[in-house]
Amino acid sequence: FPTENLAEIAPNLRWIHITGAGVEHLCPMDWLPNNVSVVNNRGVHSAKSGEFGLMSVLMLHTHMPQIIANQQNNHWESLYSTPIKGKTLLAIGVGNIGYSVAKKCKALGMNVIGVSRHGKTLEDVDEMVSTDQLDTVLPKADYIFMATPNTTETNNLLDERRQSLMKPGVGIVNVGRAATIDYVALVDNLNSGHIGAAIIDVFDPEPLPKNSPLWSTPNLMVMPHISADDGDTYILMTLELVFMNMRRYLANQELKNLVRPDLGY
Repeated sequence: FPTENLAEIAPNLRWIHITGAGVEHLCPMDWLPNNVSVVNNRGVHSAKSGEFGLMSVLMLHTHMPQIIANQQNNHWESLYSTPIKGKTLLAIGVGNIGYSVAKKCKALGMNVIGVSRHGKTLEDVDEMVSTDQLDTVLPKADYIFMATPNTTETNNLLDERRQSLMKPGVGIVNVGRAATIDYVALVDNLNSGHIGAAIIDVFDPEPLPKNSPLWSTPNLMVMPHISADDGDTYILMTLELVFMNMRRYLANQELKNLVRPDLGY
């Protein structure tokens, strides 16, 4: 939609509803008139993404990427795993999606560490730290679940240096944004075995080009950006959110899911 001279083009506009969670394509929001709000779809994704996240952590724990590769190569190898109870999940980004996964993993007896901008305490999360403390908790994680927006603070968050701090054999899941992880370093670390396996659902560009090395990297599962979408109920839940905000607007109440332009999410 047009952003230049928006106040003149649409003088009666009062809010913009983004039907996804990410708003980085709109940043910086210096074009946004003062009397116009932006809301996003956060929360609509949490049930489906929470299940996908738990599934992914369990798949990594049971060596499923390697087992699938073995099947494709007609190779029989018994790869055993222990119960996941007692393993440590590091949830980087504990908004609706990250927190949903954290609670599900905690229910299985995992130790859960959360990372957020402020590091505020959350129920079902054993330890919360702020982003500037990330280096101290990376070596503790058996599995890392990434569900962060793409902002100036999270861009390249898991760079080559931070990947080197991780526990050997760590498993990584990314359902947030591709820009938050250095995928070149990820490929190198998967090839060397420093990172045990990864399940990635977000790429740049998408679809992932056929010549991308990610397709053939060992122990990497490429997911076609499916962690959050629900073909049966996603549109219905989105419309319910739109209508809820319409009622709130008419009642002079604050809209749900307001985006903060200064933070980019």
